[in-house]
Amino acid sequence: MAMNFRKAIERQFFAGLAVLLPIGLTLYIVWILFNLVSKSVSPLLIKIPFLQAVPVVVIRIIAVLITFVIIWIIGLVATNIVGRNILKLPEVLLLKAPVVNRIYQTIRQIIQTIIVSKTALRQVVLVEYPRKGVYTIAFVTNTYEEKGKKNVSLFIPTTPNPTSGFFLIVPEQEVIPLKMTVEEATKLVVSAGIITPEGYSIEIPKNNSKD
Repeated sequence: MAMNFRKAIERQFFAGLAVLLPIGLTLYIVWILFNLVSKSVSPLLIKIPFLQAVPVVVIRIIAVLITFVIIWIIGLVATNIVGRNILKLPEVLLLKAPVVNRIYQTIRQIIQTIIVSKTALRQVVLVEYPRKGVYTIAFVTNTYEEKGKKNVSLFIPTTPNPTSGFFLIVPEQEVIPLKMTVEEATKLVVSAGIITPEGYSIEIPKNNSKD
């Protein structure tokens, strides 16, 4: 019984870590960037005549705004072909560094999953896969209509790395829509079912055993 209790605590701990790690890393990176900007820009701002009488709090707010502008500029450069190639240099170096490359790949996959979840994945559904009677979480990525019949393209993510998975096209009537957000479903997949939306349960259809 003590062993089961210890395993339950370990599962819950790592589930919490899986949720907090991306958030913590993002905030930590933004905080580092803010400190760098604040230390380098604040002395320059104070030297500007009309800002000399401005409270320190205002200077800090300006530093925060400058930080977000820098992040936006980096994003702007990253969406440009030339800028994208320039920004790839640090990535290439990180991917070649031993140990560090694994950490970087993990963080990048988590961030890419979150970004893709917000832009490309339309709806969370339940679908029979890999065989009849067995259901899995899937994301609708597109819909098609041919000869009056509707089909949907699905992305079925793998656990615990949801950036890889399987692509299927199935008739629309064979998927079961879920009242779950993409973010909630992503957490469910990453945690292998440990982290479930509060007060939510997935109901498996009863007529699924035989054709």
